[in-house]
Amino acid sequence: MTSNGVADERPLQRSELLAAMILFLLPIVSIFFTTGISLPNWANILLVFTFWGCILFSIGLAVTKRLPRWSLPYLGALLVIGLLFGQFDRAWTWTYPYFIQAFGSRSTWPLGIQIIYGGGGAFNMIFSILVSALVLVGILSLLPITRKIWLRIRSDWTQLSFLIYGSLVFLVSIAFEEFQYDEISKFIAWICLALGAWLYLRSNDKRQRILALLGGATGAMWIIAISYWVLIPIEDWPTRYTKDIRWTDTGTAIIGWVCFLLAMMAPALLNLLPYDQRSDIEEDISPT
Repeated sequence: MTSNGVADERPLQRSELLAAMILFLLPIVSIFFTTGISLPNWANILLVFTFWGCILFSIGLAVTKRLPRWSLPYLGALLVIGLLFGQFDRAWTWTYPYFIQAFGSRSTWPLGIQIIYGGGGAFNMIFSILVSALVLVGILSLLPITRKIWLRIRSDWTQLSFLIYGSLVFLVSIAFEEFQYDEISKFIAWICLALGAWLYLRSNDKRQRILALLGGATGAMWIIAISYWVLIPIEDWPTRYTKDIRWTDTGTAIIGWVCFLLAMMAPALLNLLPYDQRSDIEEDISPT
């Protein structure tokens, strides 16, 4: 252990650093191949295979390395995919009938109520990611084969924050799924995430690490909020719908930003749990 409480780690190898950044760089690169370019079918298929081939390479390398720190964002991305397939992002919709009963037709809702309802959906998704990450890490602590992974995360809680951070890569894409002029916005948002991940991987101090993640997430989420405000009026949507949704989506994005910062700071509460650091270190260095 180092003096600041972070597990002593060897410098990342080039292959590991490349594998860590693939998740953040591939979406950026993909924009150059999909914006205003008409590609033949074989080229599109090749791009898809290349994309997923790189992802599988990184995941395979992570498994062989026993899920090191740099690979945790991939787990966060997989959590989002699992939650979307399980439709956990729609769990908030059970409240919709109650809002209808209280405030009437949605078209007549006051602006504040619309933002609260949209923010509730954002909170539901981010809270689901946080809980799923905590459950996953809890399972790692129970299984003997993954116990050392838990010890490493327990000694540096920012690694759990890094896992949650990885979910933003796909959330950026989802945030613009109904937009036509979103290329620049997604490009800048993914740049922010890639820069935050790079700074995190290059830092050896907990405070610097969490600040890198918070900065990357803040940049990405505010790009989403500003883009909503700028892009919605120029989208091919009905005028009345555009007027309502501009305020609602921008406010929802800001609420989502606050929720995401809180979710990434929540792993710091692990420090409040009982922790026998000496016994864990002895277990970590003992032969398997």
